[in-house]
Amino acid sequence: MPRARPDFSPKSSTYCYSTYFSSITDPHTFSSMGFSVLLKDLDMWTGEVSEGQQEVTYQLRVTLFDRRHQQFFGKTWKSLAQRMKNNKITFNEVLYFHTLLRVSSTLAVVELVALSLRPDGSQHALGRGFSVLELFSDRPEAPAADGDRRLNLHHGSPRSLLHPLLKDTTDCKHPGSI
Repeated sequence: MPRARPDFSPKSSTYCYSTYFSSITDPHTFSSMGFSVLLKDLDMWTGEVSEGQQEVTYQLRVTLFDRRHQQFFGKTWKSLAQRMKNNKITFNEVLYFHTLLRVSSTLAVVELVALSLRPDGSQHALGRGFSVLELFSDRPEAPAADGDRRLNLHHGSPRSLLHPLLKDTTDCKHPGSI
């Protein structure tokens, strides 16, 4: 028995749905934009490194954050774990991503995480600071998204971005910069 064809006449529900859907998601008005972010190295200040941290490795984690809706979204990217040498951690990793969403409230949150092994062999991750990278801006005087940029680390966890009173984070006492 032959299959019934969908009814695309103006009075059918299939026609109404397809017309409504195509009016909302016009493929010609959206275009995906690719980004690449090079995370080079992190300079630590001498007073921030304690004696018992020889076994510690460091990792960068990047997550997208919507400032308007106050929520993280997407998957968290993690760099390879690196050791500190002479108060410097060299990552030299490139993060690639595509997005259709190009609004000024979208931020990339870069977190520095210290990784150490517990006595039972499991891994302990401790946030050492974070920085915020504005990807898009509505302001004409804002710096361009391309080119070299140095990011200062902030105290605490990026979860502080979720609290309305802590929207404007303050720089920490020079733990480092990315």
